[in-house]
Amino acid sequence: MRLAALGLAHETNTFSRVPADLKQFDVIRGDGLRQKHGTATTVLAGYFAASERLGFEIVPLIFAVAGPIGTITKDCFDTLVGEMLAQLQEHGPWDGVLLAQHGAAVSEEFPDADGEIARRVRELVGPDVPIGVTPDMHANISRLLVDSCTATVVYTTNPHLDAKERADQCAELIVRTIKGEIRPVQALEMPPLVVNIVKQFTGEEPMKSIVAGIGEVMERPGMLSASVAEGYPYADVHEMGMAFIAIHDGDAAAAREAARFQADRAWSYRVELQGDVLSVTEALQYAHAAPEGPVVLMDVGDNIGGGSSADSTHILAEAQRLGLPSLLLTLFDPEAVQNCIVAGIGATITLDVGGKTDDMHGKPVTVTGRVRTLFEGPYEDPLPTHGGWRFFDQGLTAVLETTDQHTIVLTSRRVGNTSLEQHYSVGVNPARQKIVVAKGVVSPRPAYSRVAKEIVLVNTPGVTTSDLSFFTFHRRRVPLYPFEPDTTY
Repeated sequence: MRLAALGLAHETNTFSRVPADLKQFDVIRGDGLRQKHGTATTVLAGYFAASERLGFEIVPLIFAVAGPIGTITKDCFDTLVGEMLAQLQEHGPWDGVLLAQHGAAVSEEFPDADGEIARRVRELVGPDVPIGVTPDMHANISRLLVDSCTATVVYTTNPHLDAKERADQCAELIVRTIKGEIRPVQALEMPPLVVNIVKQFTGEEPMKSIVAGIGEVMERPGMLSASVAEGYPYADVHEMGMAFIAIHDGDAAAAREAARFQADRAWSYRVELQGDVLSVTEALQYAHAAPEGPVVLMDVGDNIGGGSSADSTHILAEAQRLGLPSLLLTLFDPEAVQNCIVAGIGATITLDVGGKTDDMHGKPVTVTGRVRTLFEGPYEDPLPTHGGWRFFDQGLTAVLETTDQHTIVLTSRRVGNTSLEQHYSVGVNPARQKIVVAKGVVSPRPAYSRVAKEIVLVNTPGVTTSDLSFFTFHRRRVPLYPFEPDTTY
């Protein structure tokens, strides 16, 4: 039994001004997929684990991934998807296909890029070859994606700690389908509901109860799988919003009823799924007054995992204005890194840092400080991280200790604050800081909760702000709650 493993994974923030072109993607081919993911806890790691557990041959073909930024260019989409299909064609025939798609990809031509990729794969392998896909919980699930696949199994945790487990389950469904043991029938329910990003932590209510509905569904006879997709609110697409998937062994009506049950439960929490958070000034004053630290401030508007710039200076500038010390944060600023390299370790230098990607994330802030560390960039984290990633590279990196008593980690690549090894690798201990800025909403929690005395969400401006009224949508569904408060379901 031979199954292909391949994918193009991207979470597209259609409001970002940074295009996702070819140079933004890390493309891995063949055995490189096993080397990069075999010891991780990603979707591909789950597919590899399933092949060992269930005894089928998995053939890794190609996997292209880029950090969340703007829309995928036409040339990039055509090139990468073209190679995916060429490899499928060249190395086939196949008993099954396992796709590693994020589920929120948007290209210049295809608002539903994941659905289009799945459609093309289905067209190539034919109607009888089972296809499995394991989307991220932030996927904007489309009917085209579900209809093109045999089994769609979404993560159940945010932060995403079960990607490997869910991918293993998806692969098992495909293997059982190939053997003729089951006949999966999928149902998709898409209530007109958007979940605010600050309410998407599955460890807190109401998402905790919504996800618990999966367990209730799975107690029903014949159920094979159930999924909740929170959706990704920074993509201006028709499918933006929550989605629920139920897979039954042969009974379409039972699958539809189960998906509707999950959607109805979420709809009953629609008011609680919206929320406000502290302003920058309020959050900094609160953290400074805390009896002990570190207090981790989640920089919502510069959520790198949501497609933001990684160089927001709103919190840094306000900390300067308030005269608050002991602040640790990262900033994407290749220019500042190069200036630190020229100055050398131990040198005192004055720089304008951050705020250079666009005009939404603050202006460059002038700082004076000592260059403490220079670092090449790669680091590894074997502990649980958001999405299951193990290997990271933030590019050439400099650590600046400023006269304001702030520690600024300057990076040359946009890398989310999802691992404490990002700081440990450059000799910085976050536990010794009073205030730590993590650019994200939920994704930093697995790492930073290990040192934080408290985690506080901060409503910063930016391309991932929690204030969705900041954005102008052209392609979303209408009506859609909370944009249209009188929406019914």
